[in-house]
Amino acid sequence: MKIGIIGFGAGGSVAGMKLAKAGFEVDIFELRAPDKLSHDWYDDIRFDIFENCGIENPPREIYTDKGHRLFISPDEKNSLKVPFSKPLVEISISRRELGKHLTKLALEAGCKIYFETKVEKLLVKDDRVTGLKVNGEDKLYDLVIDSSGLYSPFRTQVPSKFCIQAQPRDIDVMFAWRGFYKHTPGTAVPDPDRNIYIKHLNSVGLSWCNLNDRDEVDVFIGRIGKTSKEEIENAVEKLHKNHDFFSYDVIKEGATGTLPLRGPIASMCADGYVVIGDAAFMTMPMMGSGIEASFKAATWLTDTIIDNKVKDFKAADLWPYQVKYYHELGAKYTFVDIVKRWVLNINVKKLNWLFGCGAVTNEDMGLVSTEKDNPNKLTAGKIIKKVFIILKRPGIIFETAKWMIRGVKGKKTAMKIPEKYDEKRVSKWVKKYNNILKKIDG
Repeated sequence: MKIGIIGFGAGGSVAGMKLAKAGFEVDIFELRAPDKLSHDWYDDIRFDIFENCGIENPPREIYTDKGHRLFISPDEKNSLKVPFSKPLVEISISRRELGKHLTKLALEAGCKIYFETKVEKLLVKDDRVTGLKVNGEDKLYDLVIDSSGLYSPFRTQVPSKFCIQAQPRDIDVMFAWRGFYKHTPGTAVPDPDRNIYIKHLNSVGLSWCNLNDRDEVDVFIGRIGKTSKEEIENAVEKLHKNHDFFSYDVIKEGATGTLPLRGPIASMCADGYVVIGDAAFMTMPMMGSGIEASFKAATWLTDTIIDNKVKDFKAADLWPYQVKYYHELGAKYTFVDIVKRWVLNINVKKLNWLFGCGAVTNEDMGLVSTEKDNPNKLTAGKIIKKVFIILKRPGIIFETAKWMIRGVKGKKTAMKIPEKYDEKRVSKWVKKYNNILKKIDG
């Protein structure tokens, strides 16, 4: 049986190699050159994701240990430090070098990869995706996997009865700029080395200026929706003034990109077609990284196909993959997405107060550490102490409670995804899920 994959993203590449190993004939079409895969920067992931998903570990030289993190309030007067995680629990990995590693594995598995090749459109017959038009030639496939990214043009070509969202809204996207500079000689190494500015310069977004263990100054400017060249330049200049180690000597010119920053797409399956990775909004809604989620999704998709001996590839056959994703990750990400919208909407003065009032401490930040044996647990006494602090600003309690209730409601709705595919039930659930976010955004 033949599988056509659009895009060599993290999800598409892993799905391709797993299906090829299982005996499927797999063609992968990638618009970019093999040395230009993904952004030319580093992303943080858990190291054990490779073993858990059955992927060969990447070469040691393409990743480094993840460093300390310090979250800084909008007024830059207070900060919260995340404790250092154990070596190799989380790593910072080169996205382009990871792409080369996945290319090697996919070729070894038997995939055919066509780089610098544009897929023109989906082939659709009788409400079923039957293949792809590539370089003017019709290529027929039993299944098409769309891994073509956030702004996939192919979602719009799927028959409307499958309720697949065409494009993200501005609030669902982070516009990112990232550049790398030389370390100013003679300046001290910061501790911690990863400073993340929340709502930097009163923006709807975040920034950072980090000195990594490759002795590179890593500068990131991220804004929800759209931004301007002037806003980016102002943010970079502000970070330069605040960090002695940040020189103007460029190692890598600043590059821009867009990252999905919301819960997953409400419908991922159609007859003969399935969407994965950034094309399905499979990223952590707070920060935007999606490598881990895409690896897991690829594993669940291929398990669905192989374990269930899928041959027809109808939406109903593929649906267990989406159910698994929502139960394991999607519902959690929906909750995070809604909480993120609260953070973006909260008054800056209130956020500054929360950073400095003592209700949240460095010890509490250990709760977001990846260490499995983390000793920083909230006891009843600690919770009571925090409640008394926050009671000084009752308005924040009501506002926080309102958004948390919305988050819980969103998560519950996500978990109510129909266990089995039925066109009417799925359509009803998709509308309900999408309406939750629309109502919140007003």
